[in-house]
Amino acid sequence: MLLVGVGDLVVMRPLAHVRRRPPDSLLHVLDGADLAVGNLEVPLTDVDDPQRADIVLRGDPALVADVAGLGVHALSVANNHCGDHGWAALRGMADELERAGVRPLGIGQDERDAFAPAVMRRGDVDVALVTATCVGPEPYLAAPDRPGMAGVRVATAYETDHARLAWEPGTPPQVRTAAWTEDEARLLDSVAHAYGAADLVVAVMHWGVSWADRPAGYQRALGRRLVEAGAGVVLGCHSHTVQGVEVHDGAPIFHGLGSFVFGYDGPLAPRMPRDTAVALVDVAGGGRVTGVRLLLGRLDGSGEPVRAHPERAALVAEIVARGSTDWGAPGRLEGDTLHFELS
Repeated sequence: MLLVGVGDLVVMRPLAHVRRRPPDSLLHVLDGADLAVGNLEVPLTDVDDPQRADIVLRGDPALVADVAGLGVHALSVANNHCGDHGWAALRGMADELERAGVRPLGIGQDERDAFAPAVMRRGDVDVALVTATCVGPEPYLAAPDRPGMAGVRVATAYETDHARLAWEPGTPPQVRTAAWTEDEARLLDSVAHAYGAADLVVAVMHWGVSWADRPAGYQRALGRRLVEAGAGVVLGCHSHTVQGVEVHDGAPIFHGLGSFVFGYDGPLAPRMPRDTAVALVDVAGGGRVTGVRLLLGRLDGSGEPVRAHPERAALVAEIVARGSTDWGAPGRLEGDTLHFELS
């Protein structure tokens, strides 16, 4: 079985590759997937009910057909934007995704429902998808008596490096982050439960800091704990950057897969990196992960994914390696694809 993971889908206009796929489109890779998983970052809804005062996203609900046309089978809708127009809009979009053949992940009528694993059978392998977001306004998150997203809140503290500031003005503070104990326990319990009920557990995480090349401290700690609780693969996104791959106890942790589609034209659009990546995970019978690769790509002028030129792939591989020094799994670049060892 081939498991494919992609990053953020910021779908805000019709997708050209769905209508006619160019030879270098990365959608051809999804065509070969037994299970393709990603993150839909935009509420596709007619409801216009902004829940926040800063960046609010919304797309035409007709774009659900384009999303399904990408070739994805399951999508997290637990993130910092899918709640931008309230629960009714989010629930309605999730229902439309399901009708289009795409399994929505990471939301529910209450906290327990939102964290519940979604089991999908592929061939002779039962795959349990456990989904959560670590970023987004707290009102978007499910509670014992409130519908919403599976959420893991994170505490942040800053430490000033006075010794370095004495000779290097402008040195940023050190950032310390840690997931809230009770939220992390809820997520890990869901993974442990799924581990006992499926052949392979895949944790789908929305986490990190926008535009960062390195994962935040809590990402690495939480990623390892997810594996220790039973996850065989961790797929992460949110930063819109390609970040390092870690292998812990034989399980790959993809910290950041970048943007797979980026159709936002607002004021921050010029800041968004144009690199993308596709996680490729080979799974044998019984759910055993046997191979791990990271295909490096680019977004074209319309914000849709294409193969990267070898020189660009080499540069992105260098950036990924530099951002994961001392902890990242060493990757062997062949063409536009990084290959990783599981031991």
